[in-house]
Amino acid sequence: MPRNIINTLKKIGLTDTESQLYITGLAYDSIEVSELVKQTTINRTTIYHALETLIQKGLVTKHERPDKSFFTMTDPKKLEKLFEEKISLLELQKNELLSIIPLLQNRHKEAKSDFRVIHYEGIEGIKLAVEEALYCKDGHWDIIAPKINFFSDFDRDYAKYFMNARRNRGVTARSLWETDIIHKNLNPTDIEFRHPRILPEIMHGKFNSVIILFDNKILLISSLKEKSAILIQSRDLHETLSAIFEGLYIGSQPIKITQ
Repeated sequence: MPRNIINTLKKIGLTDTESQLYITGLAYDSIEVSELVKQTTINRTTIYHALETLIQKGLVTKHERPDKSFFTMTDPKKLEKLFEEKISLLELQKNELLSIIPLLQNRHKEAKSDFRVIHYEGIEGIKLAVEEALYCKDGHWDIIAPKINFFSDFDRDYAKYFMNARRNRGVTARSLWETDIIHKNLNPTDIEFRHPRILPEIMHGKFNSVIILFDNKILLISSLKEKSAILIQSRDLHETLSAIFEGLYIGSQPIKITQ
């Protein structure tokens, strides 16, 4: 069964089991649970539960006949409506969240010290840390990234979101990369937006974390294997690492695109 189709269905709200049943059932005018068990090797109890949830989502209809129940998968065009409903729900949740942010901000107590450290765990934790950087006040990053990093190893859709969000929010950068392996895919706009340079060869293969400097903060994002991030808010530490970055940037090789 095509995993790419299953993965796409999962992204719009179906479970792995629901996706398998829906794809299998599309090949039949109607199908019994026993046939679904045979085709998917999923146990009967799990199939019954998944069919009920698919019925609730409007993707399956149930037909009762003497001593038997048959299930029909609805037209795939119904999936578009399911996606639109998901978007509408997210918009509603977003508006509800925006309405309470002022109330939450009124209750928020700023730290008395200019220094704080936040440790984020797991994929969702890293995403939260990245959002902090995407909403930076200065609209600029200084970033150091190894060839293999969290963004290159994690879900490609998230990497696209990350790059698009940076552009949409106008976050410019000076970038230090371990290698110029991706420079062939860059265009002049990318160069102007990211200002990439190649780190000295002595640093290649020596580190695994992404470092992002912004505002008065330092964000360290581990490899996908460790799944963690650390955000440090400190003017002193930020100035120190900014000075180190400046020295590295001056001594690194600019990337030029051959026309």
